Amino acid sequence: MEKHDIKVIGLDMDGTLLRDDKTISEYTESVLRKAMDQGIHILPATGRAKIGIPECVRKMDGVRYGICANGASVLDLETGEELYSCRIPYEDAIKMIDIMENYDTIYDAYIDGRGYADERFYHHLEDYKIEPEMMKMYVQTRTPIPSLREYVMEGRCKIEKFNMFFADPQKRLDVMEALHKLPFVKVTSSLYNNIEINAVDCNKGTALLGFAKKFGYGREQVMSCGDGSNDIEMISMSGIGVAMENGLDMMKEAADYITVSNEQDGVAKAIEHFCLK
Repeated sequence: MEKHDIKVIGLDMDGTLLRDDKTISEYTESVLRKAMDQGIHILPATGRAKIGIPECVRKMDGVRYGICANGASVLDLETGEELYSCRIPYEDAIKMIDIMENYDTIYDAYIDGRGYADERFYHHLEDYKIEPEMMKMYVQTRTPIPSLREYVMEGRCKIEKFNMFFADPQKRLDVMEALHKLPFVKVTSSLYNNIEINAVDCNKGTALLGFAKKFGYGREQVMSCGDGSNDIEMISMSGIGVAMENGLDMMKEAADYITVSNEQDGVAKAIEHFCLK
């Protein structure tokens, strides 16, 4: 396979770079280091807030920048400087909270790189069948507060992303269908039991290409890997879009290449295939 002049690689986290236990294999880490030694920018491109980027990724030498909250922000992970942002305006955020209150769900919001959730949700995660690894991350990355609505109103906060979690998979599908009709937000998902809500123009692809352009690279020098619906623009817009074998069918249809699963070091193998000299 002819190697490509890739200079920027955007990597989704859950179901893509991370194994199911939320770790990275030594093999994958070694491939990432080889890519960075060649001058390639490796960007975590995640639905998580900055605080939720795993330490094994965030502390890796050479991982300087990250795309957070599905493209709501591009950050310098060392300095905290924001290179790009696309948030839900305050007025629309209040509308969204009022809508979410109508459903049997728990919800939270990312604001300035951290998650905030009502105490009534934070202390009853088990009622919504959140898996142990996700529950651990949720507790570590969310701050419990009396009322998210009041917090947003008082601070007139712009929201990076809302998250919703459901105990009933069918209710999740019904709610997703209803929310898709709202004109002021973009609705995606990265887990079987969640819904993610961003500003209508927000996506990982625009953020990734914006980063590349800022550093003087064209679309053809950008590669990305993903598995979920919140990765679709990133895969479609990159010069080389890679879908994981464990990804959604829509991802595989949009991709230029399908690699093996996240449990089989699919990201590392794709990088070796296209990028490493």
